[in-house]
Amino acid sequence: MSYCVNCGVELDKSAKKCALCGTRVINPNEPQKKQNAEQTPFSEKTFVPAEIKRRFVAYVITMVMLIPNIVCTFINAIFYKGGFWSFYVSTTSFLLWVVLVFPFYTKKLRPYLMWFLDTLGVCAYVFFFFVMGYEGKEKWYFSTALPIILAASALILFYMLWVKSKKRHWVLKLLFVTADVAVFSFVCGLILEFGSNVRYAFDIGVIVSVCCAALAGFLAYCYNSRHMRAWLSKRFFV
Repeated sequence: MSYCVNCGVELDKSAKKCALCGTRVINPNEPQKKQNAEQTPFSEKTFVPAEIKRRFVAYVITMVMLIPNIVCTFINAIFYKGGFWSFYVSTTSFLLWVVLVFPFYTKKLRPYLMWFLDTLGVCAYVFFFFVMGYEGKEKWYFSTALPIILAASALILFYMLWVKSKKRHWVLKLLFVTADVAVFSFVCGLILEFGSNVRYAFDIGVIVSVCCAALAGFLAYCYNSRHMRAWLSKRFFV
C-alpha cells in the first residue's frame, strides 16, 4: 500500500499523482536520474523551427549568389566599359534564384507567384543573352522568342487553373498535357515559319501536333474505359 505524502489518501499502484489533492507521486524504487529528468522544466536540446531553417538556407544561398554579381558589375563598370557582359551573370543568377531559392522564402507553395516570376526570369534571360549587343535581334525577340515564351507560359497557367479547380485522374492529367504539347507545337511552328522565316517549321509543328493528338485520343479512350484505367493503374502502380 502507498499513501499520499500530502493528504494521506491511499493511492493506486499505477497512480502518477494524488486523485484528491493532485500531489505528484514519487516512487523511491525508480532511478534518481529518471526522476531528475522528469523534474527538468526545459530540454537541453535546441529546437529550431523548420521555417527558420529554410529561410536561413535561402539567405545564405542568396548572399553567395549576390557576391559574384556585385564583383562582376564593379569590374564591368570600372575596367571593361565597352559592354554589358555583367548583365549575363546577373540575368542567369536571377533566373536560378527565382527557380531554386525563392521557394524557400515562402511559408507555403505559391504556384501563381512562381509562375509569374519564372516567366519574367525566362524573358529577361533570353533578352539579355540573345538580344543585348546584337543589332537587329530586337525584331527577332519580339516577333519570335517572346511569343513562344508567352504561349508556353499561358498553357502552363491554363493547366494550373484546370488542375486546381477539381481533383483530376492521372490519365486525364496526362491527356491534358499531351493536348498542351500539341497546341504548343502548332503555335511554335506557326511563329517560326511566319515570324522568323524558318523553312518547314510549320510542317514539323503540324506533324508533332498530329502525333500528340493521336496519343491524346488513345488517352481519352483509356479514361472513358473503366477496364483500361484499372489496367493502366495496375501496370504503372499509380
